[in-house]
Amino acid sequence: MMNLASFLKLVRFPNLAIVALTQYLMQYLVLVPALKAAGLSPNLFPVEFTLLVLTTVFIAAGGYLINDLLDYEADLINKPDSVFVNRVFAKQTVWVFYWASILISFAMAWYLDFYLHKLPMVAIQVGIVSLLYLYSKWFKKMPLIGNLAVAAFCAWVAGIVLFADWAQVSKMGQQGREVAVLFGGYGWFAFASTLLREIVKDMEDMEGDAQLGLQTLPIRFGKNTAKKWAIGVGVALLFSLLWFVRWLVQRQQFISAGFTVFGVGVPLAYLLYSIQKANKKIDYSKASRMAKIVMLLGLILLVVCKMAS
Repeated sequence: MMNLASFLKLVRFPNLAIVALTQYLMQYLVLVPALKAAGLSPNLFPVEFTLLVLTTVFIAAGGYLINDLLDYEADLINKPDSVFVNRVFAKQTVWVFYWASILISFAMAWYLDFYLHKLPMVAIQVGIVSLLYLYSKWFKKMPLIGNLAVAAFCAWVAGIVLFADWAQVSKMGQQGREVAVLFGGYGWFAFASTLLREIVKDMEDMEGDAQLGLQTLPIRFGKNTAKKWAIGVGVALLFSLLWFVRWLVQRQQFISAGFTVFGVGVPLAYLLYSIQKANKKIDYSKASRMAKIVMLLGLILLVVCKMAS
């Protein structure tokens, strides 16, 4: 039981559950109802869609594993209590976990390739796996490049759901465009909120990263510059939420508009205030956790909007 619990922590099981939940909500709360209203069926039936979700989950797990393997020395300094490599699991064992997760994801993507015919699922998965490997190997050591790579992956989690059914969505006319806008809006929220958190995490991990010679944004240009980037991304996200509130009010969806303001906007504004005032590692740790809560609130907003519409 101890090894199972440790393994679930190693692959960040709560984060994987959120990845799966995001894709299921986008599929069955947004996409499938819209397709049915237009008299269309989704390309992926429940079993095949579950395979798509599992493919994403295994790739995400592989991303966490390769990051722990290649970032082992920095983690010993930045978060020594959360290191499992060479403590709970031998490094060779973690490598086995990594390659198993990648091969399983490729096998399921290969099946989906045949099922969806012209959609290159394997090629897409190879690209995402390569992106996550390059992130752990090189990108995270550079200013902003690694942050953008992780943010792009989080946006892709929702985007791949729309991509798998794009042939059907493109037949829906105006309703299809609204679905695409909703997916795009959530993708932007996922991208921006993740980018914000990644910059905060870099400020939190400056000590260990500096000792290993990494050139993250706060190390290369200083904490004040990193703060400006984080707050700039957050302000852009706030303005996006205000535009969304206006869109909701025009459609008289006042419950959704209220939750957008008070359930997401206010916590985000407080997060930006906390980042501005932060000056110690513990302050950035708290801000990082708050950023994760804001990301989850964005997912809850999606549910509120659909239930209240």
